[in-house]
Amino acid sequence: MKTALFIDGSYMYDAAKRLGWNIDHRKAIGVFSKPEDLYNAFYYAPVTDSNDERQQKFLDALVFMGYTVRSRETHGDPRFEAMIATDLLITAPRWERAVVASGSGDLAHTLSALRAQGKEIHLLGVPELTDLELRNQSDRYLDLRELQPQLERTGGGRRSYPSSSDEGFTSEEQSSLAQRLMDNLEDELQ
Repeated sequence: MKTALFIDGSYMYDAAKRLGWNIDHRKAIGVFSKPEDLYNAFYYAPVTDSNDERQQKFLDALVFMGYTVRSRETHGDPRFEAMIATDLLITAPRWERAVVASGSGDLAHTLSALRAQGKEIHLLGVPELTDLELRNQSDRYLDLRELQPQLERTGGGRRSYPSSSDEGFTSEEQSSLAQRLMDNLEDELQ
């Protein structure tokens, strides 16, 4: 079954803070879909300072992991509902199941429309950060607390960034590089 991921980065950040553990975004792709069944993984990332090198490295690491990153500079409450709804509706002919990580009730009508088209919607989050109507419009609710063993980022400590001049990586080295970038960036942002 072709699957697409739609992850609201600010929602996932808030959920991780509430849960007390960090989400390994690289693992998330594999937890929700086999590589051959993944249509695409979208990650919606707010940028608070376009000149902040750490934020850019975080976005680069997400791309390295296999995400299609949708970012924009935001001030105050980051709102990506319109962007997420548009991507859900435009890409719907290419997937059968969507995993949506968001808590915004503004997406409820979009999820309802997709279900009317026969699409399967799995909502990922934590109950206290998820609008009840949004949850009502999903086929299945995936509580992040229950997925901690599969999604928690393990390891720790500061890691150094690899040189940007490194070329010719194998896919295993690319995955390792992306994880090191992600781990280091998450450590610095905390």
